[in-house]
Amino acid sequence: MKTIIVYTSKYGCTEKAAYELKSRLSGETEVVNLMHAKEPSLAPYDTVILGGSIYFGKIQKEMSDFANKYQQELLMKRVGLFICAGMKGEQVAQELTAAYPVDVYNGALAKETFGDEVYVEKLTLLDKFILRMVKGKKHEASGLSTKTIDSFAETMSIKIG
Repeated sequence: MKTIIVYTSKYGCTEKAAYELKSRLSGETEVVNLMHAKEPSLAPYDTVILGGSIYFGKIQKEMSDFANKYQQELLMKRVGLFICAGMKGEQVAQELTAAYPVDVYNGALAKETFGDEVYVEKLTLLDKFILRMVKGKKHEASGLSTKTIDSFAETMSIKIG
């Protein structure tokens, strides 16, 4: 079984999550950051996992464009979806649902929020200001949930058919 994890990561949290996930999956797995590489062909893969982080309540444009462009092809694959986000409860559930095309979301085997990590030293001044407005002075991230990543990997590793 061949798997590809296609993700977008601005400051590194989603990249870390993608590689954490890769280390837990069996079989051949490739990892591609859409923000630094050309769009991969999905044809050689049985399983496609999409991941991105949430900014201002939305996933990055590169991921949104990719998911919409390849929606029909994704519907023919085993798909997993994840986001890295700092919000909790109903708000993060809505962000996850809104991040991907409805049909892709509804057909996904696994869909999860992995949490967030903030690397303040990498943020632009504007992003530091926005983070402070949204999360307050402490702007502590909850961290990535290894338990959630483990569960997601287990679900995606189950052979179907």
